[in-house]
Amino acid sequence: MNDPAGSGGASINDPLLTTPTARLMALAMGTDIRVFEVPVAHSAGLAGLVGIGSDENDEPQCKIGLTDDLDDDLRADVLAFGIAVLVGTPEVLGNSPDGVLGISRQRLPQADNGPGNLAWHMLQTCGRESPSTTFRLMIIQPDE
Repeated sequence: MNDPAGSGGASINDPLLTTPTARLMALAMGTDIRVFEVPVAHSAGLAGLVGIGSDENDEPQCKIGLTDDLDDDLRADVLAFGIAVLVGTPEVLGNSPDGVLGISRQRLPQADNGPGNLAWHMLQTCGRESPSTTFRLMIIQPDE
């Protein structure tokens, strides 16, 4: 069995992973980040969600939700940003009462540091040139 990463999981350099989104999904899987779709009708105008939740055994698990109407380029950019938040600045999730923050649809100017910069570098490695991988994180207000 050929495993170029030597990790027992998917490698972002696997020739079967033909898009940046597929490569980032493999990265998320390899780091035990659960990625799921959020119906646009329930997205409150966001591109996605990032947070810490629990798995079926009540163990902590990193999660990223992506709105189901994103095109592949925006999906890759938001996914990279979500991964970067989880690995680079997980403490920002403490700003939310439930450990989940929304990711805005509107791009901000490309950051020179922080999760936006880390996301940009991840996308470059995955073969995508993005205008910006920096998004606003937002506290999600519960419905009254």
